[in-house]
Amino acid sequence: MPQEVTTEQIFTVLSDHTSLNLMKTAYAGRLTSSNYVGKLSKKQFYTKLKRLCNTGLVEKREDAYYRTTTLGSLVYNGHVKTLEEALTNFWQLKAIDILKTREDFPADRKESIIDEIVKGSDLKNFINSTHLTGFAIIKDYNRLVNEVIRMLEDAKKEVYFATRYHDPHVSKKMFEKIEKGVTIHLLDGNQPQISVENRLNAILRTPPNEETFRTVNRLIRSHCFELKNLEPTTLSTNGSNTVIPKFNSFLVIDGYQVIYENVNYGNPEEFTVAIARYDDTYLSEQFIAYWKLLAKDAVDPMLLENARTAI
Repeated sequence: MPQEVTTEQIFTVLSDHTSLNLMKTAYAGRLTSSNYVGKLSKKQFYTKLKRLCNTGLVEKREDAYYRTTTLGSLVYNGHVKTLEEALTNFWQLKAIDILKTREDFPADRKESIIDEIVKGSDLKNFINSTHLTGFAIIKDYNRLVNEVIRMLEDAKKEVYFATRYHDPHVSKKMFEKIEKGVTIHLLDGNQPQISVENRLNAILRTPPNEETFRTVNRLIRSHCFELKNLEPTTLSTNGSNTVIPKFNSFLVIDGYQVIYENVNYGNPEEFTVAIARYDDTYLSEQFIAYWKLLAKDAVDPMLLENARTAI
């Protein structure tokens, strides 16, 4: 019976140079002990071949030749071949890393130069500039919430957050960060009855406990917390109401991490997909500028104004 294998097992086998060469020959389609070119005894050949077969990368076919399995072909094309091609462009990749750390270059100029480096080398054959930064595609709301919390955990200095959702776990993480001195600029796109301002007011009126009351009091007086309201439009048709958001939700962490959603226009209260980029200063700058543009039409909540006037 075939056994499930782990990533560690596969990379352990492929870390051996001769095993990797055996896999390459198998990928080409015709591997046997008689046609393999390499300095291996027959015993060494079959020992290494057995390891490749046990990890599900290579199998023996009816014609007695060894070939890569579907898994083996995927590993070879997706990892081995890509890595070898990347290493032939080592210095171009190193130049991109150095450029990313340069603070005297504007973000859009960095993107342009990186694009030129990729197009002017063999890198263009297997990657584009999107591959040079970590990213994730999210299609599920619970995953989106978890990703937002994870990114907020990374925040060290400043956060720009525009949201049309409310999640208590996200709010808790956000308020924890404010308590630690991280500046949060929050644009609240919820309806008034479920807005952040309304929820904070409710806690102050009927606090669940003394600690929560003191935390909220510190929060609304903190200069690390900027809150603006931009409530959605409600359309009434045939006796039913449809809430139309005035923006898509997005989050920018410390000027380089960003996550943003695409609204489901068939049902505007939902989203179709969200994209997270983990090292993209250019896109982060664009969304920060968008936040500031939206904020011009937003309303400053009376709760914060009154609390800060009373200080």
